[in-house]
Amino acid sequence: MTDCASLTTTTQTRLLQPTLQLHQTTTKAPSIPPIDQDFARLAASEALRLLSASLETLVHVTGDIPPTPPPRSPTDPQMSGLQAEKDIIARSRRSSPAPGRADARVHHNKPRSQDQINDVSFDRSRQANTQQPEIDGVRLKSPSPRAPEHVIISGDSRPLNTQHSAITRKFYSKLEPPITITQYLLRLHQFCPMSTAVYIATSLYIHRLAVEQCAIHVTRRNVHRLVLAGLRVATKALEDLAYPHSKVAKVGGVSEAELARLEISFCFLAGFELVIGEEMLRTHCDVLKEKSDEATKRQKGSDEKVLELRMANKSNGFQES
Repeated sequence: MTDCASLTTTTQTRLLQPTLQLHQTTTKAPSIPPIDQDFARLAASEALRLLSASLETLVHVTGDIPPTPPPRSPTDPQMSGLQAEKDIIARSRRSSPAPGRADARVHHNKPRSQDQINDVSFDRSRQANTQQPEIDGVRLKSPSPRAPEHVIISGDSRPLNTQHSAITRKFYSKLEPPITITQYLLRLHQFCPMSTAVYIATSLYIHRLAVEQCAIHVTRRNVHRLVLAGLRVATKALEDLAYPHSKVAKVGGVSEAELARLEISFCFLAGFELVIGEEMLRTHCDVLKEKSDEATKRQKGSDEKVLELRMANKSNGFQES
């Protein structure tokens, strides 16, 4: 009996040992360092605030710039030369004098009359005869002067940025909207709330067009339609589901046909470069946070100066008007 009891005790001990060892190894396992989830934890309302602050800054810097006049002739419906026009406009705003300005002067100059052409030809032939040297006392006949080159100006000639102007004009309103861009974004977020990635991606789209590519000026007359189209395009590019077209049009204050035109125009203006990775969103979000913090510090400093000035006026006995 004693041997059986000791054998039973030994067997139970051996069966329990792996369980105890497994439990000990589990408790002593090193913990995985937490991943930076600041962007993932960013609330949609905070992303909306960053988007609104970025747009307000662009509007304040740009000022009120009217749109280009409408073209006199119909534009290419395929917009085949839009990217080339964007490149030309971006280069022209970064260099001086602007490229293509000499071509514009040629097109605007009046053609010479026939009498002026004959006078120029006669002067060239006479100058050639006087300058022809003598060889062994014989003056050779000068070659006949070349006819002046004629510049043919077609009635269908158009500036290079016709298609680009036709695209950017679609975002302009005849009058400045009575609602601010912040109130407009809050309305969109109230009835059609969107994700954090959509708001940050829209800010990145508009930043590319306005700052990097200089493709459009963000003003108070076009910022509402521009951000509406950007939000709609970003939702379709990043999200699996999107709000109905009719609902977004009603909330945005435009017709369904106009919203469709704005989406298409935004895609052409962006060159259909709509795919944005997580790293790009995170980087742009950090930039927006830095700018927002700087603006908050400046506003706080100005408020403190105003408060100090008011306290000084009160101490000196001045009354505020």
